[in-house]
Amino acid sequence: MTEAVKETLKTWNLELGEESLRKLEAFCAALKEKNAVQNLVSRKDEPQLWERHILDSLAAAPLLRRLLRPGAKVADAGSGAGFPGLALAAALVEFDFQLLDSRVRRCDFLKEAAAAMGAANVQVFNRRVGEGGPGSEQRYAAVTERAMGQLENILPQCLNILAEGGVFLAWQSSAQLAADRPAVDAAMKKARAVIAETINYRLPGETEDRHILVFKKVRK
Repeated sequence: MTEAVKETLKTWNLELGEESLRKLEAFCAALKEKNAVQNLVSRKDEPQLWERHILDSLAAAPLLRRLLRPGAKVADAGSGAGFPGLALAAALVEFDFQLLDSRVRRCDFLKEAAAAMGAANVQVFNRRVGEGGPGSEQRYAAVTERAMGQLENILPQCLNILAEGGVFLAWQSSAQLAADRPAVDAAMKKARAVIAETINYRLPGETEDRHILVFKKVRK
């Protein structure tokens, strides 16, 4: 972890204990080893996993701690290489995380990485969001989604698996927020959802803010 990462975490009031740091380092090691044979992240990102991926994932940690109670269940939709799910699970041991991904090889990696981390608060399920299967009846206090493509496509499914009062967190760039997106507005209206708040943050070395949109369902 670089000094820039440490300083950023301080500004977010997010303190990582030794055990959380150990888990994150184990996650990085497992990802780099597997990335040699499986395209999990861009090779050019490997030297900056903390800055580009882990820190970006951890931006949601203070928010989840504020919104959820200990023991809450969180689903990571399309977890992929484990961002943000595994990173958040390492930092937020008081929550239970279920990582959902439709690709078998990605799920195999997620299970291996979680085992290497000793992350007892992680389960991995090979399925798309909203599909049936083991655990599909579960309703979550929060759902996270960092890089699953078009927001309007995933918004209804993520909202549908929330428990009453739950929140859906979607990572977005400044360009995405600034764009005119009628399809997103239509999806929100159809799903009876509102943006409850927007978290703005900046990563080391970047000149533009990033954002996490927090969606909530409106009562009928």
